[in-house]
Amino acid sequence: MPTGLFTHPSCYLHLTGSESPESPERITAIEERLVASGLMGAFKQIETDRAASYEDLLRAHDLEYLKRVESAVPSNDGEIIHLSEDTVIGKESLKAAVRAAGCVLEAVDQVLDGTFNKAFCCVRPPGHHAHRDKPGGFCIFNNVAIAALYALAVKGLKRVAVIDIDAHHGDGTEDILQNRDGVHFFSIYQEGIFPHVENTVSAPNVIRAVLKYGDSGDDACEVIRSRWLPLMQEFAPEMIFVSAGFDAHVADIQSGLDFSDLDYAHITRIIDNVAETVCNKKLVSVLEGGYEPRSLARSVVAHLRTLSHL
Repeated sequence: MPTGLFTHPSCYLHLTGSESPESPERITAIEERLVASGLMGAFKQIETDRAASYEDLLRAHDLEYLKRVESAVPSNDGEIIHLSEDTVIGKESLKAAVRAAGCVLEAVDQVLDGTFNKAFCCVRPPGHHAHRDKPGGFCIFNNVAIAALYALAVKGLKRVAVIDIDAHHGDGTEDILQNRDGVHFFSIYQEGIFPHVENTVSAPNVIRAVLKYGDSGDDACEVIRSRWLPLMQEFAPEMIFVSAGFDAHVADIQSGLDFSDLDYAHITRIIDNVAETVCNKKLVSVLEGGYEPRSLARSVVAHLRTLSHL
């Protein structure tokens, strides 16, 4: 069964300005690399225009925050408004954000109905820094948290796991999911960089692993194998979500880690093996960070090759 490759046309409409590393070129680079590698035909592409509903968004975000985002949308083409110091919104950004979340919801539906075993959502804006009540780190709505809570509340799952492999801690995901029944949140990240969190655990369902400047993918694999695998096997989630950030790559200046393309294949293989063991392969991966277009594209291809056993 092929891996589903989910995207939405609106992801190109979220304009962030020439100075922002979070740009539509990220998606273009991934798509071009997939074509160049000859892999595009190996995946079933689903281009969905599904938008997350208010009900979907409210499972993860406060109503006041949703109203704040709606009221901030500018009316003029090309105009950009700062929701926070590092997160902006343009005329089409809200449309893109609700469809990024909706795309992940559609992936959940199609994995659970057996259309696919696994899915990758190639969407933007990213989500894992978006808190219940505020944006951050280029993120407006928390796509993976919205999808995890949807799987529990609407699809009837009892246990889901969210695994965040971005170089930056998913502080927004932790804020939304901490102390929630039925969900475990695993996050591996570099200490001392954005979002500058204290290395303390906030809740029993939050499991963190901290990497240091210069650490490699081998270091990450060792942590995941030795510390996370037993916990995931004991928890036995019915679906695994991956916050798939690729900014730990050595070529990406947004972190000081030393991952390679191959490291992302190794990390993916470990997670994929867990999914095959505990939840009958049910896995939804969602694009987060990765800001050097070439290394991002190569790393995504490595991730998809491994998920699809190619």
